[in-house]
Order: sequence, then C-alpha cells, then structure tokens
Amino acid sequence: SSGINAEWPLRPGNLRVKIGIAVGVVMFYHIANDHERHFGEAGPTIQEVNIAQSSASSGTVVISPRAWELLEQKLFSYNLLENGYVEINRRSSLSKTLQTIMDARDAKSDLYGSGAEPECLRLTQLSKVSEKEEAIYRMYTNQNVISKLDACAELRWLSEIRTVTVMFLEVHLTDENPDNHQEILDVIQLAFTIIYDQMTRMLGTINKLYMFDKGCTFLIIFGMPGKKHEDEPTRALKAADNIMKDFHTKSLQASIGITTGRAFCGIIGHPQRHEYGVIGKSVNLAARLMSNYPKRIACDDTTRTLSNLDPHDFIQLPYIKMKGVPSTNIHFEYKIDRRKDRLFSTFIPPQQIEDDGGKIIGREEEMKVFEQELAKLLIPIPEENKGPEHSSIVMKIESATGMGKTRLLQEMKNVAEKKKVRVIFAAAGAVEHATPHFAIKALLVQMFRLMECCSATERANVIINFVGDDMVGEIYLLNELLKISVGYVKR
Repeated sequence: SSGINAEWPLRPGNLRVKIGIAVGVVMFYHIANDHERHFGEAGPTIQEVNIAQSSASSGTVVISPRAWELLEQKLFSYNLLENGYVEINRRSSLSKTLQTIMDARDAKSDLYGSGAEPECLRLTQLSKVSEKEEAIYRMYTNQNVISKLDACAELRWLSEIRTVTVMFLEVHLTDENPDNHQEILDVIQLAFTIIYDQMTRMLGTINKLYMFDKGCTFLIIFGMPGKKHEDEPTRALKAADNIMKDFHTKSLQASIGITTGRAFCGIIGHPQRHEYGVIGKSVNLAARLMSNYPKRIACDDTTRTLSNLDPHDFIQLPYIKMKGVPSTNIHFEYKIDRRKDRLFSTFIPPQQIEDDGGKIIGREEEMKVFEQELAKLLIPIPEENKGPEHSSIVMKIESATGMGKTRLLQEMKNVAEKKKVRVIFAAAGAVEHATPHFAIKALLVQMFRLMECCSATERANVIINFVGDDMVGEIYLLNELLKISVGYVKR
C-alpha cells in the first residue's frame, strides 16, 4: 500500500489513492440466469473494508480493528481513529526488518506479477481452458468486451470517454435473519431476474454488483458501445419505474439514483488482471443520490431535462449536502401519479421539430417533389369537384440512421409554414415502438390541441365540436386511444 501511494505523485495530474484493508470470513456468491452471470463477495468483512476505505483520506491507509490485531504492531507508526479503525502513518517508513520480509516475499511469490516473466503470473493464468470453461467465463464478461475479443480487437480500443446514463440501484435486505445466507441470495436472485428483464427491454447493461450487510447494489449503464440510443435518460427512468412496480409485487424495496453525463468507460486494472468499468463524476453522483434519497427514484436535472417525460412527474428533492456535489445542483424524484387523468402514460412527444437554422444542402430533388405535392393541396377546388386525389397526399421518407431525415423534415416544415400551412408533428421515442397507435395518437392530440384540456369531458367536447354532426356517431372509436368516454350513437 505504501508503495502504491509513493508512485502516484509521479503520474500525470498528481493522483492520489486511499486504501482500506480488512480481514475475515467472506462469502462468495454467483447471481445468474441462462445468459449472464455475476460474481461477488459478501459478509461482515466486506462491510468492514468499506468502512475502512470511507475512513481513509487521500494518500492514507486505514485498516479494520480485526486486521490491526493480526499485525506486528511495533513495526508501524499509526493513529487510532474514533471508530476504532487504525490509520497507518504513511509519512513513516517501514522498518528494515519488515522491508526485508516484503522484498523476499515479492521475489518468490506468484501473487504479484509484472507480466514480463511467466513464473510471476498467477498459476490460474497459466492453465489451459477448455471450451466448456471458456463458455462459462464468457457469461461473466461484459458483452461489449466479448464482441471486441471475438473481432480480435486490441483491448486498448475498448477505453473511451462517452456520454452515458448511470443507474445505481440498491436492493434493501431485511434484518429478520441476517445469517441466513441462502435466503439473502434468493432475494438477490429474484431482484436480478426482475432487473435483467427490464435491462433486456430497455437496452441497459448490468456492469457490476456490490454486496453489503444491508443490501445489494447494482451498477447499470445505458449507452454502452453497441447499445447507444438518443433516449437513454428516458429508458433509464422508465426502467426504474417498472422495476419499482415489479419489486412492490414481490415485497422488495429499493433505492435508485440516476444521472447522465460523460464518463470513462473501459479497461481498469493490471495488464494481467483487469475488468471493464465506468468511472466519472456522473457515476459518483448517481451513487450518492441512491444513498441519500432512500426508497425512491432520484435523478439529476440533466436526466430530467433530456428525458422528455411529463414534467409533473418530477418533484424537486430537498437539499442534502453531498461530498463533491455543488450546493447549487438541484435533484428530482421521479414519481408517476397514476391517479392523474393523462393522455400519455409517461412519454410526452415533442410538439415541434427543432430547427438548427442552417441551410439544407443536397436535398433539392426531395424538396422539389414536396413543394409540388404541397402546391396541389393548396389549389382551391370547389367541393363538388373534389375527388379522392384532392383529399390527402402521403409521402414516405425512408433511409438508414444518420442520413438526415430529421433535417429534411425541418426544411419541409419551414416551407409549409411560410405558405401559412399548419404543421403538426409527432415523434415517438424508441421505447414507445411497441405501443400500438402511438404515432397516430400523438398527431390527433396535436390536431385537436388536447394537451390544453384538463379532463376527459373537456377532451370529448373539443373533438365533438371539431368533427361536427356527420361523424359524431364514430367518436366512441377514439375512447381508448384518447382517454375519453363517449357513448355509441346509433344512426
């Protein structure tokens, strides 16, 4: 530990570390299904090492009381902390006796390998792995890493800074029978099954599990390589809400913190022993939101703003001082009022296309076709002369992702509005692709201006006034779609 801290000042940015050490019995557990497995440790020793690390300051080493009892105490200079843990004085060098012992051990041990000499590697790294064993190991490995390994890519290309949405989720364990490890594991396995199902639907990735005496924490990432989407904050919040609902049916409780921001995603650790991890301020903030606002879904303002979810479902949380978090930051609880009369369950479609103000280039042919068809609609034709060809025109714009469909729609909108044509616009998030009739519902809501209505009765009256007497008998067909209640009128 002293050696690690001694090296850090030589690194760029003058980085420092703090270290906690504990000793004791540890329970190893596996949480799995047919597609994915996770491995971790649990027990009082894990809690002790967590307390030790939390008690340490930058550049120091703190050990648990039990570890201190097993040390040759006369070899160390130390400070006894108020909680009974012991801080090893890093400013004092180890005695020659201890240093000699450590040097001799390092020269012979296979525990600390430089990667240069085979005899310095862990023995398990030198053993051959069968195909069956490899298939099992792959289930413990991040799928992003697996795909890169299968493509023979260098591991260094796995590391990058990217924008992700981070979710920390703690499953609370009861104090009824803390020594019944099997019962605890059954609860965690049930929670994992629920969480995994939601991550499969919303394209999130379970990155890591942490086990403590009071609960199990899942680190979940939205926006990992191969699963990048524009609506990750929406996916994360809806997944959290669904998890909370499913947990409630199983008598489980959880705390969730969600943030969105840039983070390091990549390989962390020694060349011979490393893992795929996520590090950054947004990761730290998500963990603190989870810890400081228990039994609720807490998120930062960035996640709330980018989610396009109903603003009324976000409640500003009371200020709590958190380490490393500016006091000016505001945080919100995401809580859907399921009793509220609402048109959309959660996602509110954008009411207009964002215009970047730039000139469109290379779409002259498409715009010419659009302007010709628009002109046909604007030609005044007597009612008795109108045929089906004059009632509507449908144009379909289809291309691969990233080819500029949205920008083309922006330009079409601008041209139509200059000719005094009302433009209505509907966009569904990727999460809503399985919702029947979502796009047509969004268009009808805009056409009738139903978002301004406060009740189902008001919405029904608006629609009746709009369609007139000729079609009033068919309005009941919109009851389920537009959340109204209009009776069938027999003609």
